[in-house]
Amino acid sequence: MSKLDTRTWRKLRNKVKKYDKAVHSLTNRQAKILQEAANAKATIKSSQDSINLIYKDLMYSWKKEKHKVKHGKRTYTKTTKKWTKRDKPQKPTKRQSEQLSKLSRDLAVAQAKHSKIINSGVYKQTKKHKAKLAAKLKIAKRHLAKFEARRRKTAAKSISKAINKQYADFMAPKASIYETQGTTGKVVFLFTSSETEDNQSTVTGYPVDHDEEVSDHSVNGDKTVSIEGTLIGHTPANNLSATQLYNELLNWRYKGTELTYRSDGAKSGREMAHIYNKHFRIQSLTKTQDQALKDQIKVSITFKFVYVAQVATTKSKVNHKGKKVSKGSCTAPKVIKGKKGMTMHDYAKKYHMTTKKLVSMNKNRHYTAHTNLAGKKLQVTAGSFKPTEHKRKVRLHHAKTSLKRR
Repeated sequence: MSKLDTRTWRKLRNKVKKYDKAVHSLTNRQAKILQEAANAKATIKSSQDSINLIYKDLMYSWKKEKHKVKHGKRTYTKTTKKWTKRDKPQKPTKRQSEQLSKLSRDLAVAQAKHSKIINSGVYKQTKKHKAKLAAKLKIAKRHLAKFEARRRKTAAKSISKAINKQYADFMAPKASIYETQGTTGKVVFLFTSSETEDNQSTVTGYPVDHDEEVSDHSVNGDKTVSIEGTLIGHTPANNLSATQLYNELLNWRYKGTELTYRSDGAKSGREMAHIYNKHFRIQSLTKTQDQALKDQIKVSITFKFVYVAQVATTKSKVNHKGKKVSKGSCTAPKVIKGKKGMTMHDYAKKYHMTTKKLVSMNKNRHYTAHTNLAGKKLQVTAGSFKPTEHKRKVRLHHAKTSLKRR
């Protein structure tokens, strides 16, 4: 049994499962009232944002500013736009007045509904109960994480102690295999007769220019380490039999456990070459029984190196300039902001197209025919481009005439 799988660990893990299940298990009435509160809150935010947007258009305007920018030896003029407050706010148009009145009514209804829900006894009791369970779940997860970290630290000390004890014996096997981030503290020792390290790369076969980067044509491939050795049971630092050691290797291979392999010379690296890596997984494990050996098993193991990468997310710059095209007149696609209550079918009817075509036109926004379009951008026309017709200039050649006196 794993050293981690103890009574204390099972108790902490079951407590985490219990509170996690309790947080996500609500009655139909509780789930319904929480959903209604969330919908009302979303309507309040959507209406308020739309009202603020209309008032912003009335109070502010875009102003272009030009300033000189120096880039090396070159100086050019850059134009930027920013919101500038108007000297006198504009009066809303008839359509904007209608929108403001409709949005204000929706906002008032949603605020009244949201206030009624959050002041009800069922909502208060549900929120309080869920908050208590979430706090208990957080504490249970923290205790479990602390326990597992403490067990990993203890396992690392146990492994280090076993390796030192094994090296103290002159005739004991020195090569060791153990879990990289394990909590069991188990180490498998074996005598190695041969170790082979194979590093492969994928290299292109087509010609490479003299000034071109060669690294672009060579990609790192698989790295494998093959070892042949003998498992010997009941060593000074490990009281397990050879069969138990082999079963442990089988278990690691089956689970795909990340392992650390330290060869015979890993501790005395100055005297002999060694292989020492923390990111191996067992690719193949072979047992050979060609002769009767007491408490010994001949094995062949192939380790595969696992590349550990750190994922970093960066914001990519969006090119708004587009591609260069020939001269002509370009009509940009018309994009509007959806109104509350309007569906894809209504807008398709308004702009004389099918609903399927309108949905396809907005496929990059992941809209469907039943999407709520309130406050969302919607493209309703396709852009067009009309290239300029170049008229060929025709030069008029005047006939040469010679005037002779008669």
